[in-house]
Amino acid sequence: MIVATNVLLLVSVAICMVNNPWIILPGRFLYGMCAGTFTVMCPKFISEVAPTEYKGPFGAMSQFMCVFGILAVTLMGLPIPNYITEK
Repeated sequence: MIVATNVLLLVSVAICMVNNPWIILPGRFLYGMCAGTFTVMCPKFISEVAPTEYKGPFGAMSQFMCVFGILAVTLMGLPIPNYITEK
């Protein structure tokens, strides 16, 4: 499933490279679905592969990195002006 999701992710990235907002929207939707799928599958994969004594720290690190990635992207978007509320 991880490999199949990787293929779907590559397709969504290719769709997002088209310079048309109406075509980018389905690509972004697929990209979001892949990101959500990875946040579910990766901890499950880690719990199946990791030795028993490391399952807790590895699972916690996976969750921390998901939260850190969301925080990093949010912080990168802060300088972008919001024209909707400024009118």
